[in-house]
Amino acid sequence: MEKRDEQAFMCRQEGEANLRAATEVNAVSASLTPPAIMPIQLELFPGRACVLEAKPATIRSTARKEPNRRDGVSGGGTQRQTIELTGETLFGPAEKTPSGREAHKGGTRKRGNEAGQGVGGGHSTVEARDNRAEGRAATFIKRTKQGKAAGLPPQGKAQPRRKPAERKAPVRLDNARKLQRTLYRVAKRQPRRRFTLLYDKVCRQDILREAWHRVKFNKGAAGVDQIDIDAIREYGEERFLREVQQELRSRGYRSSLVRRVHIPKPGQPGKTRPLGIPTVKDRVVQMAVKIVIEPLFEADFIRCSFGFRPKKTARMALKAIVDSVNEEYLQVVDVDLKSYFDTIDHELLMRLVERRVGDVQILRLIRAWLKAGVMEEGKVTHPDRGSPQGGVISPLLSNIFLHEVDRRWCRSDGVATGAVRLVRYADDMVLLARTEPQAQMAWVQLQREFAELHLAVNQEKSRLTTLQEGFAFLGFEFRKAPGRMLLMWPRTKACRNIRQRVREVVRSFPSNGPVEAVIRKLNPVLNGWCTYFRVGNSNRTFHKVDWAVRSELQLWLRRKHQCAWGTARGRWSYHVLHERCRLYRMVGKVSHLDGLRRTPSEEDDQSRMREIRTSGSMRGGRKRTFARRACLLLYRVPSKTSSSKMVSFVRSAPSQFAVLSSDPCLRR
Repeated sequence: MEKRDEQAFMCRQEGEANLRAATEVNAVSASLTPPAIMPIQLELFPGRACVLEAKPATIRSTARKEPNRRDGVSGGGTQRQTIELTGETLFGPAEKTPSGREAHKGGTRKRGNEAGQGVGGGHSTVEARDNRAEGRAATFIKRTKQGKAAGLPPQGKAQPRRKPAERKAPVRLDNARKLQRTLYRVAKRQPRRRFTLLYDKVCRQDILREAWHRVKFNKGAAGVDQIDIDAIREYGEERFLREVQQELRSRGYRSSLVRRVHIPKPGQPGKTRPLGIPTVKDRVVQMAVKIVIEPLFEADFIRCSFGFRPKKTARMALKAIVDSVNEEYLQVVDVDLKSYFDTIDHELLMRLVERRVGDVQILRLIRAWLKAGVMEEGKVTHPDRGSPQGGVISPLLSNIFLHEVDRRWCRSDGVATGAVRLVRYADDMVLLARTEPQAQMAWVQLQREFAELHLAVNQEKSRLTTLQEGFAFLGFEFRKAPGRMLLMWPRTKACRNIRQRVREVVRSFPSNGPVEAVIRKLNPVLNGWCTYFRVGNSNRTFHKVDWAVRSELQLWLRRKHQCAWGTARGRWSYHVLHERCRLYRMVGKVSHLDGLRRTPSEEDDQSRMREIRTSGSMRGGRKRTFARRACLLLYRVPSKTSSSKMVSFVRSAPSQFAVLSSDPCLRR
């Protein structure tokens, strides 16, 4: 270091300063006292400059008051200020002289894609000047210091950094889901392709394991072999799956008989529905086949179908009806098929399946399940039509069969091909039209299509109707009066069904049992029913169902404590059952669909206020009724215009509203 200082001092004394290397890239120094000696370029280190004397420290007390700061920036420093460099040196404009590395290579360096000198090569103003390249002009840059770099106080409360352990790992799909996605994408890109290599995927261990998990989750009763889910667990799940895989690979698998039972129809006392229950092994193999072939047909299914499809729910079907009604589709064709699952033609269904599935082994399995015998009360029959309702693969086969109807009414993107819209959930379907002739033509055409598919229409339940008369679909009653908005609420049959289920749950407990156990078993039933029917105008129905549930519990408690009916109702009242005992309450759980709820417009408020104001000539109860409506409008309509009009109206009749405003029911 001493040698370098001595050599620099001698160069200064002899006046042999190197003008090319002694350029100062930035402006003058930011210190209060300028350096006594200018930087000198040393031959020992080309491209670098060395300052002989250290710069005096900046006085902080006067730094903010002094206009001249470092880098020649005036006006309070660099905090949130724009820094502009002029590109000039101390001795005039900078010369385009190559640096040491550029001179060695024999050319000027270019940055980026044919960028000019200085582009992309800007340096911060805080960077040491003796580290800058030799002979380069300073780059024009605009940089702003903000936040902590500018010395400003922090804004708000800093958020703590997440620890690495708290970060959630990305969700990885299992092999079965990856296979389904691959098959779906290929089938979507190639609408006419037939897949001929599918049986080996059904025999895979991961597919069979996923099928077993789904069957185990669905539970279900035992088949004709009297082996249920618990028996398979005791036998060994892995051992059971290995045996099934070995049977499939050796082509030794044979389908078993289907046990038929009759279950009561909900809300229809005395009527039953036939249900076919396959064995657990058949359900696992059917689920494996469904996992493999379902993506192939999902690529072809249309959006107007919502039943028994992945990521499709009954609420979506209800939303489609509400949207169509709001678009003035008021003519309805209510369609009901007669014993649909028992009347499916096997040969026609197999031809529809062969459009996508070309694997002979898969087709043999599906045909064997369709032709499997049915055991009912010890008697075995072999039907030539229908698919057992209750089998794992039956819903998929039913959608494949009715897809032919969907194709004639909707395009692949879900848009109706004509002036009539179709909404289908499994075998329940509704046609919506704007005019009565369109609805009649649609009904004639639909009957012709059902005849081609060898399906029978229930003429007693199928009908042509309008929204003003109303119709039923998926447990809801739809009705729309002229000039009014659409209303939908649970059907009487559904209310009768939930009351019957509540009665069965409550009376299944002995009288000496605790009421907490009864409520614990009753709450999931009420929660499931309320979750489904909460999307409509169901608040009035929920009031009735809540009252029926409390009455059933009070009757059970009356028998338990041997007291009078009035005593039981007073002792276990609304407050005790719902708040202390935590009985599920449906009132207040309504969540309307988008098309069912609307905000009252200002014109509606004005017409209602005009009606209330003209009630001055009325007397007695009618005048009090209009005053009560005014109070409801005041407390329940959050409109500034309506509120101001209501205030003026209340001031005009203070005595009336002094009494009504004290009513706690009006303030809810």
